[in-house]
Amino acid sequence: MRVSDTAAMKSVDEVPIDKMALRHYFENYETYLGPIRTAPLRFLELGVARGDSLKYWESWLPNAQITGLDINPCPARFESDRVRCYVGEQQDKAVLDRMAAERAPQGFDVIIDDASHVGQLSRLSFWHLFQNHLKPGGYYFIEDWGTGYWRQYPDGKSYRPQPPALSPHEKLLDRLHRSGLVQAVYPLRKLTGWMRWNLVRRRFHGHDRGMVGFVKELIDECGAEDMTHPDFGVGAPRASRFDWMRVSLGHVVIRKAAG
Repeated sequence: MRVSDTAAMKSVDEVPIDKMALRHYFENYETYLGPIRTAPLRFLELGVARGDSLKYWESWLPNAQITGLDINPCPARFESDRVRCYVGEQQDKAVLDRMAAERAPQGFDVIIDDASHVGQLSRLSFWHLFQNHLKPGGYYFIEDWGTGYWRQYPDGKSYRPQPPALSPHEKLLDRLHRSGLVQAVYPLRKLTGWMRWNLVRRRFHGHDRGMVGFVKELIDECGAEDMTHPDFGVGAPRASRFDWMRVSLGHVVIRKAAG
């Protein structure tokens, strides 16, 4: 995010971000990083372009060691030696490991993904960094997840939602259940009641392309305790690796669980 640009529409690594989404970004960073902004943070941003955001972080986080990654060399010049930029791709685990070893051997406190905005690439870097190089209690921010709704992106597609409504078989069962004959005959009433409960629509085919699909995978992690419930789920019971997750316009914030 080029936080120095406050125009109503701006280009962020070629991604246009409107004023409403940008407000969420600022609110989230102020809310979650504001209380710790003077701490000696280890901070990583993926996708820094010209380095405008790194210059902002250098000023706003006065004691942080700030690391940036981009596919091109960063041309910016900084006021201190606390900022260092690397060249590489966000899904390159060797580059991620090298940055972590050199800049945050005990783990990063904050990671921001403003890189490719392609679901698979963001997914690969997220899980590697989250599991191996983000401190417990650390924050992971993902910007511009709405690119999954754009056909211009290699993994995006236009979204055409279906209106919420009962399916044909649900409408039929509702009519049967309300009919005088069914209400008058107890076994029929019980049967149609059972059918209405057990034949209710089970799947809702929401958009799952690109970054949108990746964000929905992260929501699954929030449901880990239910997924692995000993009575209803599958697999060994476990807690979510997330303390919490917040989704807002164009922005995802995740706090890693403490243990």
